[in-house]
Amino acid sequence: MKLSTRVRYGVRAMIELAKQPPGQAVPLRVLARNQTISPKYLEQMAAALKIAGLIESVRGAEGGYRLTRPPEHITVWDIYRTLDVAAEPIDCLSRECQRLGLCAASELWGRLSTALETILKSHNLKQLAEREQYLQLLHHPAAPAVNKSLR
Repeated sequence: MKLSTRVRYGVRAMIELAKQPPGQAVPLRVLARNQTISPKYLEQMAAALKIAGLIESVRGAEGGYRLTRPPEHITVWDIYRTLDVAAEPIDCLSRECQRLGLCAASELWGRLSTALETILKSHNLKQLAEREQYLQLLHHPAAPAVNKSLR
């Protein structure tokens, strides 16, 4: 199983927003630069995240995008189900299948889907943002200090 680039990049962009002070908007070009994502591609993801209510746009000189709620209240699952076209790992789980009650493989795919959802719901943006700041500190010791409990 492979997560789509759209989901992976979307999570990275959302982590970048979570690293900002509460309420601070970040211009799209800055998000794109900081996470090495194409601005055009990021623009498409931002539109979907905005429609889903996870981010909002702010106009003006201090404009850009910001989270709509605290990062500890946004899980990776929220982002995944917004950006992944098919939130189920296999088609037979998301529509009627003639073999659904007879197929042992569909039971396996269902367990896989449940496990994926459980794992993605167990990680929120606050946790990931703190971890990323710690990892960046390890690789760039001159960066500002972060919470030492993140190790």
